[in-house]
Amino acid sequence: MQSDSEIKGKVSFYTLGCRLNIFETDGLSNVLSRHGFKTIPESQNPDVIVVNTCTVTNKADSKNRNIIRYAIKSHPGAQVWVTGCYAETDRDVIEKIPGITGVVGNSEKSNLPYMILEKQGIETSHSNNDRFSYADVIPVDHTRGYLKIQDGCNRVCSYCKIPQARGKGVSRNFKDIIDQVKFMQDNGIGEIILTGVNLGWYRNEEKEKSFNKLLKEILNVLEYSRLRLSSIEPSDVGIELAEIMKHPRFCNYLHVPLQSGSSRILRQMKRSYSAETFRKRIEIVKERNPDVFLGTDVIVGFPSESEIEFSESLNLLSDLGFAKIHVFPFSLRKGTGAESMADSVSKEKKKERVKILNSVSNEMYLNTLKKITATEERL
Repeated sequence: MQSDSEIKGKVSFYTLGCRLNIFETDGLSNVLSRHGFKTIPESQNPDVIVVNTCTVTNKADSKNRNIIRYAIKSHPGAQVWVTGCYAETDRDVIEKIPGITGVVGNSEKSNLPYMILEKQGIETSHSNNDRFSYADVIPVDHTRGYLKIQDGCNRVCSYCKIPQARGKGVSRNFKDIIDQVKFMQDNGIGEIILTGVNLGWYRNEEKEKSFNKLLKEILNVLEYSRLRLSSIEPSDVGIELAEIMKHPRFCNYLHVPLQSGSSRILRQMKRSYSAETFRKRIEIVKERNPDVFLGTDVIVGFPSESEIEFSESLNLLSDLGFAKIHVFPFSLRKGTGAESMADSVSKEKKKERVKILNSVSNEMYLNTLKKITATEERL
C-alpha cells in the first residue's frame, strides 16, 4: 500500500462499454500504480481523469460526450484524457470539447500512462504501442480478473463500427497468455475471464486457429481459479468447445450473440450463419451441458425487419432457452454497410420491440433461476 509521501498523483477512471475496456482500464491503472499514482473514486478530487470510451451505438457516443464534459466541469485543473473506441473513430469531435488534455486512440492506448507521467513532469523514456503490453494485471475495484487474448476483428458486419475502432484481428502470444493465467491464479483471482473482440478468431504464432487448444492448456494449469469466456461468435461454437466446457474449472456459461432470429436479416447484417445453423450449434452445447447458462445479444429494428421476422427472433430465443438477452435497438453507424440502407423501422416500433424482448428476457431469467434452485435442492 502506498504512503502519502510515495504518491505522485491521483487518477480516476470512467470505463464505458465492454469487458475489453475493463481489462485495459485495469492495465492502465496498474502501470500508473507502479509509477507512484493512486487510483481513487472520481468524488475524491483526482489530479488526472481518464475516460475510456465505447462507440457501439449512437447512445454510447452521446454518453461519452456527457461524461467528458461532466469530468471537465467537476474537476477544474485536472488533466482529462479520453481514450478507447470513440477516441479512435471520432478524435476530431472530442478535440473540439474545451478542456480536453489529450485524445488517445486504441492504437496508442498502452502509451497513455507515460503520456500522463510526462504531463505531470515525471520523466520516462518508455514507449510502447503493443496492444498486449499490459502484464501482471490485477483487478481494480472488482473481483473477477479479465485477460485480453485477442483484439480487432476481420468481419464486416453491416451494423458494426468496431473494426474501425479496433482494427484487424491480432492475437496475444500463446506462452504470454499462459504465464498471465498462472500469475492471476497465484495472486488469488478466483475467476479469470478471457476477453477480446472476437475470441474464437485467436491464432497462435504460426497463424493457425488454436482457440480450443489454448482453452485446454489454460485448464491444464488451473488448480484454484475458474475460467469464463466473455463472448464467442456462433461459428466458433461446436462439439469440441462443448466438450471442453465439461471441465470442472470451466464456468457453465456461454454468451453467443444471435443479433437476429431471421435468416434474411442475418444475411442483411452480413453475419456468417443462418438462424438454423445457430440453433444447431446451441443445441450441441445444451446436449452436452444441460444446465448451461446462456446469454446473447439481439438487435431489433434492423432496416426492413418485419413483424414476422421479429417474431422469428422471439421464437428462436424461447426455443433455445436463453437465460439473459441483451437487447439493442438498431443504431445507424457512420461508415458501416447499413449506412446505405433505409432505416425503415420507426423509433416507436424499435422501442416497442425492445420492451417486448426485455420482458421475455426477464421471464426466461426467472425460469432459469427456478431450475437452478430446484437442482440445488435435489442435491
